[in-house]
Amino acid sequence: MNPTAAHELSTEITGPEDAPTLVFVHGWPDEATMWRHQVAALSERYRCVVPTLPNFGDTPHEAGGLDFPDIVSRLHATISAASTEPVTLVTHDWGAYIGYLYEQRHPENVRSMVAMDVGGHFEPSSLKSAAMFVGYQWTLVALWLLGGLVPPLGTALTRGFARALHVPERQASTLRSRCNYPYFYFWRSNLLPWARKRLLGNYTPRCPVMYVYGGNKPLMFHTPQWLDTVAASGGRTHCLEAASHWFMESHPQATNELLDAWLDEQVGAR
Repeated sequence: MNPTAAHELSTEITGPEDAPTLVFVHGWPDEATMWRHQVAALSERYRCVVPTLPNFGDTPHEAGGLDFPDIVSRLHATISAASTEPVTLVTHDWGAYIGYLYEQRHPENVRSMVAMDVGGHFEPSSLKSAAMFVGYQWTLVALWLLGGLVPPLGTALTRGFARALHVPERQASTLRSRCNYPYFYFWRSNLLPWARKRLLGNYTPRCPVMYVYGGNKPLMFHTPQWLDTVAASGGRTHCLEAASHWFMESHPQATNELLDAWLDEQVGAR
């Protein structure tokens, strides 16, 4: 791995220095402690590198947030500093999208991947699901813009909207409108033809992927094509039927059992 000049992400590292490295990447509206159950279960056998994305948790405030190429650059700097060997990515939500972008740009650095609840291909299955998808994302974009003008109001409304989306209270209570930037940059790049190269595009992973998703939610973030792509990668798909989006918190034992089995197969602990 070649270190870059980009700043590293704010990161917590636990586990033996000579063990295989796992890099956990969270999404909206989370931070590093979302992975606490997984790190507790895995850190005796694996080196767990857990970054927090800018503006989330207690990280320094960056008013505009980061566009996806900048996040990938910082993640690359973080991974390069943490390991000289290929790593396993464990990702969720926007973290999964960022993980796909990273693997697309730096496939030599990724041994395998666990992606949770957001696939590498997404297409609404109905007009209703399309309206839900656009509606909640554009609401968060609007609150991000409002938070740039009136931060307390933007944050208060973002927290209220997060609770309406059934975000766990521990995340909703500390959420800020400045955390909504992935939605803004995603839609800006979609709407500006010259910026679309910053997005994932037609993605095919070059490492084995285990895709895990919750079955008890109104909107799925993957297509049947994505499940076929996962199988073609040498990976597998698991649905936790009773779980919703944050199953690593609500169903930690089931999540950890899937991780254990996958890591034993793909990585192994020295």
